[in-house]
Formats: sequence, structure tokens, C-alpha cells
Amino acid sequence: MLTRVSKQSPAGVRGPAPRRPRARAWHVVASGLAAFLAALMALSGIAPAARILRPVTVPPVEVEVSGHRDGSISRYLFGANLLWPYNAEGAFDASSDDFYPSFIEDVRSLGITALRYPAGTTSDSFDWLRAIGPEARRQPNEPYGMQAAGKSRVCCILDNPVPSTVGPDEFGRLLADLGAIGTITVNFVTGNATEAAEFVAYMTTPYSRHAATNPGSPGYWAALRAKYGHPAPYDVPYWEVGNEQDGPGQYGWRAGRIVEMGRHKGNCNDIAVCLYAFGGTTSFSDQGVGALSDDELSASFSTGEPGQSFYVYFPPVVRGSQTVFVDGHRWAPIKDLGAAGRGADVYTFDPATGEILFGNGKRGAIPPVGQKITVSYESGPHDGFVEFYAAMKKVNPHIKVCEAEEENTVFLQIMGRAHRYDCVELHKYAKPMDLRAPLAEYEEDLMAYPLREGREVGMLQEATRHYSGRDVPIILSEYGQLVVPMPDADPDFNLSLDEGILIASQLRQWALHHLPLAEKYLLNSIPFLGEYRLSSHILSSNINAHGLSVDSAMIAGPAPFIIEPTGEAVRLMSQLAGTELLSSHVVDGLFMHPRGQPAVPVLQSLAALSPSLIDILVINTSPLTSVKAEVTLDGLEHGSNMLYSLLHGPNALAYNTLEHPDAVTTTTHLWRLGAANSFWWDFPAHSVTLLQVQLTRR
Repeated sequence: MLTRVSKQSPAGVRGPAPRRPRARAWHVVASGLAAFLAALMALSGIAPAARILRPVTVPPVEVEVSGHRDGSISRYLFGANLLWPYNAEGAFDASSDDFYPSFIEDVRSLGITALRYPAGTTSDSFDWLRAIGPEARRQPNEPYGMQAAGKSRVCCILDNPVPSTVGPDEFGRLLADLGAIGTITVNFVTGNATEAAEFVAYMTTPYSRHAATNPGSPGYWAALRAKYGHPAPYDVPYWEVGNEQDGPGQYGWRAGRIVEMGRHKGNCNDIAVCLYAFGGTTSFSDQGVGALSDDELSASFSTGEPGQSFYVYFPPVVRGSQTVFVDGHRWAPIKDLGAAGRGADVYTFDPATGEILFGNGKRGAIPPVGQKITVSYESGPHDGFVEFYAAMKKVNPHIKVCEAEEENTVFLQIMGRAHRYDCVELHKYAKPMDLRAPLAEYEEDLMAYPLREGREVGMLQEATRHYSGRDVPIILSEYGQLVVPMPDADPDFNLSLDEGILIASQLRQWALHHLPLAEKYLLNSIPFLGEYRLSSHILSSNINAHGLSVDSAMIAGPAPFIIEPTGEAVRLMSQLAGTELLSSHVVDGLFMHPRGQPAVPVLQSLAALSPSLIDILVINTSPLTSVKAEVTLDGLEHGSNMLYSLLHGPNALAYNTLEHPDAVTTTTHLWRLGAANSFWWDFPAHSVTLLQVQLTRR
């Protein structure tokens, strides 16, 4: 495990210096020398076992900033995902029915402007109606999706079910406390369009005591929210229909055998995508069952208790299509167990909920202990995105309803210009494949991802415009580094300053592509405990070699909370929220060369203009090499004062712990510039620097 090293002081070069010759010739010589050495080693039969990145002395480069405006940086680019289970990963104090004040203070300090709930995989079987009202009357929910559907439970080993302590109202109150907007992911896997529309009504409909409150109306749901203590609607403008509906394991009910397609009558080369878009019915054979909010395989087995209830994974069920088996033997459906004999192998069935109810031994037999219950059935009819969209927009036409087919352009093609969607939800995770690579290679590979992701975002923007005939915004509702596994060379890499550098580079791409919303995975987690008891449940996180969880979050908890390097990176960059984007370039910069990927600039810049400041952000992605650069301001009149803020640490792998909470931190200083439109600055290795120059005239 890394230990704290004393903080390194800022390395800014004070004041302007004469212009030096550019480094283009030096790069040619260096590249030629490297190629010559590689060829010599090959001829000699010597193959390097690993590339080792070493600190080198480099000639100066140039960071050019011009007054050319290029749109704005969205205020909502600085968001995060909030997980509801386990008291929001330890951030919620159940004894006071509120989030810890220190947690809220930390989140505010990061400049977080948007939150997503109930987040990603945690939304796939989330029933919001179980999570509202008095705590004593709430029902539990399943925390991390559908194992039966093939979902990869990469995040955690968790107990099922989990109390719904942090429900929609707790989330809404947190938004109000932070002045942030919300994104809600509605349950596509086991929910329907009516439930999603009612969720929209509950969260966003203004309350009026004179409004119609007939059951199911928007006014009814607003009145219910007011009854539970919050008359004002919550600020939730973005709604996603499902989470990651584009890949194996995310298909849910769509993974069954096709019985009937929804309203789409044309040819479809991708059945799963068409079912997502238009709904339909599928069938399953001899599938396991679950208990309430529990789809673990163990829930399919009888406990031997009387009156056991089990549930199919994907309700509703086509009436009369189900066949229930106990230990492979078919039992018979019956309308009323009260009319059943003592030993009758019978059950009752609710097609709407998929509940299978067995007898108590006096009225209907009890499945013998340890025997497995399975079921064959037709699942459906299910609503598709088109039905979800229409129902949700009918309740509130001002919300934005996003599709969740990720980068699958088949959805865009079949929706065409006939069917509406307000935004495209996208997830971007850096995930180097070679986890056994030396750390220097892993770092180079990781830092190549943001550039590639930016190009992919641009291609998707073009495809969306092509198929829809309009500009449909893309939102990043998850991004970061894939949480597991970490590289063999450093199992704690997810907490490191390197991770913060990655997040800064990704945010730079989202700004350059004018995305309106981005929410990092994850706001907070519990990385320093192997077992954490909450509400009589135990969270056993996926633990690395040092006893830390693999969740990559901005804030580490539980209380006392610690801001990790990824949080520091977001805090630094959130100062650019709402500013005008300026053109900026790095000239004659150094490059890293990860295997099989394009070269990665060591220095990356982002510039913006606020009413009083010229903001110049420079990311040094190299873990070991500092770079001196001449910063030039073209067409921008500036004053003599400059604030410089530096996110830095003792090394690229440093992170913050309970014992050393400030090993990686951001320091800010005031500096006075001369009158010239250029000055020299040192950008340390593994750092993010924000130079804020006083603006005298726009």
C-alpha cells in the first residue's frame, strides 16, 4: 500500500522569460535515436521485457490560447452517480434521516451540479414505490440488478434484499440542498411505462391543493409527495429509459425467445434492439425464481416453511402461460389455496407481479426443503422505449427522455425521424486490457482512452444527426475507469492521482464536444473497509490485495469523509462551469506512444473565458516527466494578477487515506504577471494546473 509522502510544492516558473526556439528538431532526433536503438536491440537478439518510462529533460513547448470563442462549457458537466443501497454507501445518516452535513459540505466544495439516481445497475430492478413514505412502511429493493439475466456482478458481493432507506425523496432533498439537477434512470428490465410516468409525476409535478387528485393522476402523485413532506417538485430534467440496454446480460426480458414483437412490423436485424424500442413478448423455459427483491440463485430453493412466495424474474406474465416445477415435477395452478387439500401439489399465480404462492401444509402442499422451484412462461407484453417516452412526456413535456442503447446505431436507424427521443445516454469507461503490463505501459494505455472516447462521441453525434435529422444531445451518465479489475502492478490504482489525471482528461473531451451533462461514476464509496455494517446488513465489497474496495469515487467514506484525487480533479475543473470555451493548442509537445494506439500528447490544454478571468487548464498526463511551456495569449487583454491552482501529489500513484487525507491536494496561490502576452510556466509530472489570468477587456 502506498504511504503518504510530504507534499511537493508548486513548480511554477516565476515571471516571463525570453522566447526560446521550438522543439520540433529535438523530437525528430529523439524519435530517430529511439528507432535506432530498437533496431540495434532487435539485431542483437535483445528484446525489452517491458517499456519503462523514465523522467527526461525536455525542451520547452508552447501553449497557445486565442480569443476565438467556441461555444460554452455546460454548468452540468460536473455531475456524479449516487448509489442508493447501504445508506448511499455510508453517506446517509439513518438516525437523523439526512445526509451527513460533512458529506454535503464536501460535495458542495467539489462543485457538483448534477446527480444520477438510482444510478446504473442499481436501477435495473429498482421499484421506486417501495422507497417512498415512512421508513417503517417501505419495502426493500434489490441493490445490484438481475443475476438471472446474466448481469456481471463486478461491483460487489451483497446481501439481498436491502432496505430502501435512501429513496426518491431523500435524493430530491439532496438535490435541493446542493442546488443541483437530477437524472433518474427508470427501471426498464422489470418496470413498465405506467410506473415510469408515475415516477415522473411524483418527482416533477407542482403541488396544488386545488388540483385533481384522482388516483393515478399527476395531481395525485404531487399530493402524495406533499404528504410525505415536500410540496415543491424536485429539479429532475433528465430521465433515462433503462441502463446500458445494449449488451449481453443487460437484455433482461429481451434475452428470452421471441414470441411477439411490439408495434414495429418491419424487418429487424437486431431483435434485442427492436424489443427495446418497441416492446414485445418473450418466453423462458425452466428458469429459476426469486424472492421479493432477491434474485440470487439461492432464492430459488424451498426453505420448507409454509406459505412461501416466489417471483418470476420478468413480470408481467401472459395469463395461463406459466408452468411451475418443484424439483422437476409439474405442480398445478389453482385460484384459491383455501380450497386445496392438505397434500395437493398446487399454487396460486398472479400474472401482473409474477408471484407464485404455495400452500401451508393444511391447504396445499409445502415444497420440500432444498428443492428447486423453476418456471416456464411467456414474459410480457412489455412496453418499449416508444411507450415509455409517450407516457413520460404526457406527464411532463418539459423533461428530456433519453434512450439507453449506448453506441448501438441500430436503435437510431429504426427510430429514424418518425419516433422521438430527447437525448442519447452514453457510458465511457477506460479499460486497458493488459492488466499484467508494467505500470508505465498500463498508464500510457489508460491515458490514450480519453482521446479515443472523444472521437467516438463525435462520431455518435454525427450518426444521431444523420438518422434523426436534428441535433440530439448526448449525455455521459457514467464515465471513468472500469472499476474492476485493477492492474496487477497496483491494486489500489483506482484511488490514485493517475485516476484523477484520467478524469481530468475525460472531462476535457466532454467540454470540447459541448456535452450538456456528464456524471462520473462514482460520487462516493467505502474504500477503506472490507466489511461495513449498515442497518443490520453487511456490505462485503470486492476487495483488492490491500483490503480496499475497487470503487472509484470522488469521496471516500464512511464518515469522516475524504476527497480523493478524482474529486480534486473535478473540484478544480468545475470552476470552468458556465464559461465560454476558447481555442487553445499545445505546440511542439511531447507524446507518449502506447502500443497499438495513437500517440498521446503529454500536455493537454483547455481554455475558457468568464466575465473576469481567462482560464487556462493544462493537464500533464505523464507520471514522471515535467514540461516547461511558454503560455501565449493571443487577442486577449489581461491584467497583472493571476491565480494558479495545482493538483499534485508526491507521485502519480499517491492517494488520500484516513491517516493522510491531504497526500494529494490542490494548492492555490496568487502571482503577478508582467505586461507581455506570454509567460513561462513549469507543468509538473502527473498534475493538473489551472491558471486564471485577470481579464481587463472582453
